[in-house]
Amino acid sequence: MRPGESITCPRCGERTVVKSRKKMDGFTVVGEVYVCILCGAEIGSPEDASASAPPDHAAADRFAALLGDVAAPAAKADLTPDADYGRFCRNCELFIEHPFRTICGHDGRTADPMGECGHFQKKLGK
Repeated sequence: MRPGESITCPRCGERTVVKSRKKMDGFTVVGEVYVCILCGAEIGSPEDASASAPPDHAAADRFAALLGDVAAPAAKADLTPDADYGRFCRNCELFIEHPFRTICGHDGRTADPMGECGHFQKKLGK
């Protein structure tokens, strides 16, 4: 049992969620208990829960059960670079960098470094 887990409360009998609450003695924290969100009844403590903790793969199994057969992994996308890879204005021979403005050497307009155009000429150094 851990905070946020859904259980049936032994006191009120309703389906509820476990909440962690600090046990206080005046202004001093003396421990921690788990309580029912609906009725406030003490359900247990973290020490009791650690003895009966489910295995780590239990969450993944519950998630797979929620999704059903759809949970099968899909084919991964092919991300290998092709001939058009890197055809950004910043990689173009006509791209002119200036401290205040980036300019396209072809038409003299402001250029977006990550933009693309039909006049791309690959830089010789790249």
